[in-house]
Amino acid sequence: MPLSSENAEMVKQPIRQNRLYKVLHKNLRIPPWMIRPFYRALKISCSPAQYRLRKRLAREIVAITPPRMTIPDGAGYQLFEPDDIEGTDRIVRYCETVYQQSREAFPPEYFQKHPQKKFLFPILEGAEFCRHPELLGLMVSRPILDAAAAYLGTVPKLTGARLCWSPENETARSSQLFHFDYEDLKQVKVFINIFETKEDQGPLTFLPADISHQVQRTIGRVLGRVQDERIYEGGGRNHEVKLIGPPGSGAFLDTSRCLHYGSRCNRRDRVVLIIQFLNCYSAFRPTASFNVPPDLPGFKPDLVQRLALGIH
Repeated sequence: MPLSSENAEMVKQPIRQNRLYKVLHKNLRIPPWMIRPFYRALKISCSPAQYRLRKRLAREIVAITPPRMTIPDGAGYQLFEPDDIEGTDRIVRYCETVYQQSREAFPPEYFQKHPQKKFLFPILEGAEFCRHPELLGLMVSRPILDAAAAYLGTVPKLTGARLCWSPENETARSSQLFHFDYEDLKQVKVFINIFETKEDQGPLTFLPADISHQVQRTIGRVLGRVQDERIYEGGGRNHEVKLIGPPGSGAFLDTSRCLHYGSRCNRRDRVVLIIQFLNCYSAFRPTASFNVPPDLPGFKPDLVQRLALGIH
């Protein structure tokens, strides 16, 4: 889709950020879910043309070229097999190569910097993906991006990505326990297994959104990390979905609405690519942000991809 002069100006509109969110949440201790609606409205008022453009393009995606992969709103997730999304095989091959090269290059002191953490080590993160334009382009391929846009009702922003390695471990702590992600009320994370993943490799495990909602209605709002038995008391037992399968299998998952955990008690290594899409007007600020240059070699993004990458 070519950039008209009008659309080009909309893309260039900056998404202004300020310190208000930090003051309200960090200093005044106002819960994030109370701040988000106000903060979102404030950000939209700063860039109304881009807001309308993103919403319009999302409607066109659904109406004109419905995405092959769709995420049911009630369930909040969609599994996929290697052949369901074009380009997944290339993502897997690329990530396999990066993983092997990185393992050879890991210095011993790397693990000394993380003495308490035994899982989910980032091999690539955030802007580091810009050194791999082919991989970055595949991560915002239209089948993936269109599914996220249709679910969120707007062309989202690629706000995070990590290629992670979880070695053998015996821990069950932190994100290895059931939890929600709190970046926004809705989001889409794409999890892609880089190697075959079985139950003894600590696969991503989650409850569908409707079951997660039922759990919260029974035991109250889930804050932080929660032990399995507490979740089971709320009706979550036997509803877990485990992301096991061959290389290239994966899931679109709304981790804001689906209770989940992963990398628990691995008996063998697991490597997974995690891609995060959020509403552009979310209050969340990524710790490893993307600053994508407009001239990535070999990658010619269309308008929807430019918006997702924040290319002005």
